[in-house]
Amino acid sequence: MYKLIKKTDLLKVYFRLFLLEASWNYEKMQNIGVAYALIPVGNRLYPDFDGRKAFIGRNLKFFNTHPAMAAFIMGVVIHMEEKIKLGEPVTPEEIEVMKNSMMGPLAAMGDNFFWEYLRPFCAVLGVCIILLCHENYNFAFLGPLVALFIYNAFGLSVRYSGLTKGYENGPSIINYIAKLDLRSMNERLSLTALIMIGALFPFLFRLDNKNLLPWIYGMSPSIQGLFMFLSLLVLLLLLKIKITPTVLFYGITIGIIMYSYF
Repeated sequence: MYKLIKKTDLLKVYFRLFLLEASWNYEKMQNIGVAYALIPVGNRLYPDFDGRKAFIGRNLKFFNTHPAMAAFIMGVVIHMEEKIKLGEPVTPEEIEVMKNSMMGPLAAMGDNFFWEYLRPFCAVLGVCIILLCHENYNFAFLGPLVALFIYNAFGLSVRYSGLTKGYENGPSIINYIAKLDLRSMNERLSLTALIMIGALFPFLFRLDNKNLLPWIYGMSPSIQGLFMFLSLLVLLLLLKIKITPTVLFYGITIGIIMYSYF
C-alpha cells in the first residue's frame, strides 16, 4: 500500500485537515487549508524546493466541499500525486479534473448527512437524556456530552476512513462511497429521531409538574396514548412530505414555549 508515502504522512494530513477552513476566503474558499494539509506529502515527495513549490501551487486552486468529506478527495489527490512521482501516466490536469468532479457531490452528501440528519438526531438524543434526568438534574450534563460525542465520533471516523480509503483506492473511491449508502443511513437516523421526538411528548407537555395540556391529562390513559400516537403519526406524515427533523424539532419546541405563555 505505502510506496513513497508513509502512514505518518497520512496522519499529519489527517490532523491538518481539521484546519481546512481556518483560512477560508471568498475567492478560492478552502484552497489554503488544502495546501496546508498536503504540505507533509509535498515534503515527502519533493525534497527539492522547486518541486515543493510546484506541488503547493497546483493545490492552491479553488476548492470547496464539506469539511469531513474533503478527506476522501485528499486521499485520492495523495494517491495520484504519488503516481506522478513514480512516473506513472497521471498528470496534474487529471488531478484537478478529479477534484472538481468530486467536490460538488461530496459537499451535497456531507451537508445532507451531517447537517440535515446527524445533527438533529444528536440534538434530540441529548434532549431525551436531559429530560430523563428530570428527577436529578445533576446528571443532565450527560445529554450534551453524549450528543457531542456521537456527532464528533462520526466526523472523526469519516475523515480517517476517507483519507485512508482514498489513498488506497485512488479515483475508484467512488465505488467505496457508493457502498456507504448514506441515503439509507439518513432515513434510519430520521426515523429514529422522529420516534424519539414522539417519545418526548409526555415530557414536553408536562414540565416542572406543570401540565401544558391539562385537558389531555384529565382523560383516561388510553386517550392519552391515542393522542401521543396520533401526534407521532402527524410527525411521520410531515416527514414524508420532506419537512426535515430539524424543522419539526424546533417547531415543536417553539410551539410549546408559546403555548405555555399564552
